Amino acid sequence: MEISSAIMAALYTVSISLLYPVVLVLLGLLMYSLLLVGSFVSEYAQRNRDINRMETECKRARQKVEEGNQLNAAEIVKNCGSNEFLAAFTKDLAKLFDRTGFALNAEKLLQDYEIKISKELEHVKLLARVGPMFGLMGTLIPMGPALIGLAAGNIQQLASNLVIAFGTTVVGLLVGVIGYSISMVKRRWYAQDLSDMEYIVELLVRKDEKEA
Repeated sequence: MEISSAIMAALYTVSISLLYPVVLVLLGLLMYSLLLVGSFVSEYAQRNRDINRMETECKRARQKVEEGNQLNAAEIVKNCGSNEFLAAFTKDLAKLFDRTGFALNAEKLLQDYEIKISKELEHVKLLARVGPMFGLMGTLIPMGPALIGLAAGNIQQLASNLVIAFGTTVVGLLVGVIGYSISMVKRRWYAQDLSDMEYIVELLVRKDEKEA
């Protein structure tokens, strides 16, 4: 019985000691999610996709490559990016014109950007998953002291712990909603960016059937 009581007391002590770290983590996640919202709005305002212009510019660049004028082709490709990821990709792609094995290097560059995009999405995915988890921890931890206060007739202790429990639940869910919403939209954006990158490489590497 004494061993069982000691184990239960140790478990209770550990769980209670986690309350303040969990609350601090939740507040940090909330601040980070608000920063992500600002970054998301800024990125949304800067996105400007023009597939017709991209196709025209890439065909001009391919024509320059076929004429042996890689320098002009590189400048054309640099200017056909319509957002941050695509612009960075086209600049890196333009550097490959003066190398041998352009097609192979372009495919490797595509794979590298797929990894970069996956890394960019990891932040919001983690936020969407971790926020509700810490919110649940912040909900359950104060329930022990709240039940003890209820058993002892201490309404003040019960009320204060319930306030903490409900507050952490709301914050955790809010963080999760922000992370999930941003993740869904960014996943669609970056899938379109990858599609455009592949399209650019395809236009530069292979000839259309009409031109073959």
